Amino acid sequence: MIPLTWLFVILLVAYLLLIVGRLNLASVSRDLRRQEEAEAKGLKLLIDNLTAVQSQQYDRFGYFDVVGSKTGKRYRICHGTSRNVNELLEHNRLGAGRCFMPRGNLVAGDCMLAQKIALENCEEEALKVALRLPMPTVSV
Repeated sequence: MIPLTWLFVILLVAYLLLIVGRLNLASVSRDLRRQEEAEAKGLKLLIDNLTAVQSQQYDRFGYFDVVGSKTGKRYRICHGTSRNVNELLEHNRLGAGRCFMPRGNLVAGDCMLAQKIALENCEEEALKVALRLPMPTVSV
C-alpha cells in the first residue's frame, strides 16, 4: 500500500503536469493563430499589389509572371519564400531558378512581393545577389 504522503506527491505532480501542458497548448495555439494572421496579411498585401493579370495567374495557378526592368526577361514567381523564382524561356518553359529573398523571417506573401518589386525595378541588383539554380529537369 502507498503511504499517504507519496499519494499526495503523485497527485501534486500530476496536477502540475496538467497545468504546464495546458499552458504549453495555449502558447502553441496563440503562436499558430499569430502565424495564420501574418500569412493572411502578407497575402492580402501581395494581391493588392499585383496587376489584374498577375492576380488571375496567382489565383488560378499559385504563381505569377513579372518582367525584368533591365533585360525585359520574364520570370515566374511561385508561392513560397525561397527557390521559388524561375526565368521563363520560349513557350513559357521554366529556365534556371533564382534564389533570393529579403532578410528576416517573413511570410510567403511578403517575400513574393519583395521579389516582384526587385525584379520589376532593380533586376540587375536582384540577380547579382541571387543564387542561380539549375534548370528543372523533365523526365519522360
